[in-house]
Amino acid sequence: MHIRIDLDIHRFGTSFNFRSYHLEVFKYFPVYFYASPNHPNPRINENDFALDIVDLSYFTARTLCSYHLTKRELYFDVIASMLSHLNFIDSNENNFLLSESRYNRLRDFSKNTRIGEMAQGINTLFVAKRLDFPYIIDFDLAKQLTSTTLNIQTNGKEPDFVFMNRNMNKLGLFESKGTMKGTASGKSGFLSDAMEQIGAVKQPCFDYSLPVCTKFENNNDFNNQPIPENRKSSINYALITNACTEDKDITRLLKLHYASWFYLVGDFDRVSSILENGTIASLEGDQNYELDTETDSQNPIYWVKRNFFNIISSDEYKFILSVDTLFKWPENNFKIGIYKKVIDNLISDSPIILELPEGSITYLRKYPDGTLLYIKTK
Repeated sequence: MHIRIDLDIHRFGTSFNFRSYHLEVFKYFPVYFYASPNHPNPRINENDFALDIVDLSYFTARTLCSYHLTKRELYFDVIASMLSHLNFIDSNENNFLLSESRYNRLRDFSKNTRIGEMAQGINTLFVAKRLDFPYIIDFDLAKQLTSTTLNIQTNGKEPDFVFMNRNMNKLGLFESKGTMKGTASGKSGFLSDAMEQIGAVKQPCFDYSLPVCTKFENNNDFNNQPIPENRKSSINYALITNACTEDKDITRLLKLHYASWFYLVGDFDRVSSILENGTIASLEGDQNYELDTETDSQNPIYWVKRNFFNIISSDEYKFILSVDTLFKWPENNFKIGIYKKVIDNLISDSPIILELPEGSITYLRKYPDGTLLYIKTK
């Protein structure tokens, strides 16, 4: 079967694709999670969190990939989901708002799916960037592949993710929620539901519990009504520290985090190697990657070659995905990559705490785990 994607999103213009959207951020005191609806939950209003369509699409794709690591044919779903964001966000607002008319045109099951996927993209970006927990792994995958080390045991509906701090010495449980209706707090709120799922994990002791809920607001375009002043969506979360004493073997988890990146770029051989035996082959000499020693001085980058995206194959499917036709950008204006020091760390038998390069570089987007996007818009 051959599927060719020839889409032109260039017509939206760079002002749409790269507009920065703001969400309010509320940090809750967990002791008051279960307060009655008549008792307001104490919370702190933190600084707004900003992102754009590229950040959202990239992190949504990473979370989707983490579910699909053993299913090559679902690669197309990742691309379709990324593209679906383009007509769902109000491109005329600086505050993050969804199109009410677009939301109402979706069937009920599609509403939950689309809202949930978008919330996971926002929430994982927030957890990685704002809270500085850069390593995020699908919970089911972590449970399955660390049975002899972590031996995770549960007795109910499980959370979405396991995450690890930058120092690689503490683990947490992260449940993502998203809603257009309902409340984030209170006994029947989404944060309480998230905590129940986190609480279903009985062992081992996890150092953090992290429920996060994005509450989406709409732009009133369904009935062509004006948008209330200062309306914006919000990220609601609590970070609970637990007293844990036992040491944990987390080497496999670090590699599992990057498996979603290899899946995203179509490197299924390395995904399989991570899942099967926890190893990653060097990128040196691999014809699908090129080493760049100029873009970020003193910090070499492996860029994925453009032809790697063009044919993603499996036993039953062949997807021909041309980034050139998808984004209408010249070959050197869009690249996806990873710092060489990240790869070296993954190959090592004894991973170290990575200190990633600081400072901004024109057109280069640096993400907290050392993965990169190069997007030149002019």
